[in-house]
Amino acid sequence: MDNLEKYIKDNREAFDMVPVPEGSLDRLMAKTRKRTIQIRLRWILPTAAAAAVLVLFVTGYYNNDEKLHLNRMLEGIARSEVEIMTLVENSYPQDLEAVGNTIRSITAEAIPMYSLLPEELSTKERRKILDEYYGAKLEALDRVKEYYAHEMNNEL
Repeated sequence: MDNLEKYIKDNREAFDMVPVPEGSLDRLMAKTRKRTIQIRLRWILPTAAAAAVLVLFVTGYYNNDEKLHLNRMLEGIARSEVEIMTLVENSYPQDLEAVGNTIRSITAEAIPMYSLLPEELSTKERRKILDEYYGAKLEALDRVKEYYAHEMNNEL
């Protein structure tokens, strides 16, 4: 590698004089657009799919009132994820991958909390625990969303 670097440094002027082939910029831009679409699909679709599966999975664990309440919380988390990714994609596409990683670190659950709660807990106790747990996730997502919304407003 050192020989190649030395060769390039020694012959830099010759490299700078070679004209760029016509259409190179168009091909580069096409690849960039393709990558942006791939990044969008890589983060938004799996997130939405995971949220949908989570909502469906929950329905087997609780009575109707608990299911409805838990589904609302999980839908709120999924909605926040999509809103954040859309905001970042439109205004800060260079941050898309990092924000996707941040969202996953906030929302990821190897084993969902609701499935870990003992059946001996009362409905009130279960709801309080889940509200605190998923509420903290929603608050963290709201802070991420507020940060990017604030940054966007500062640029205007």
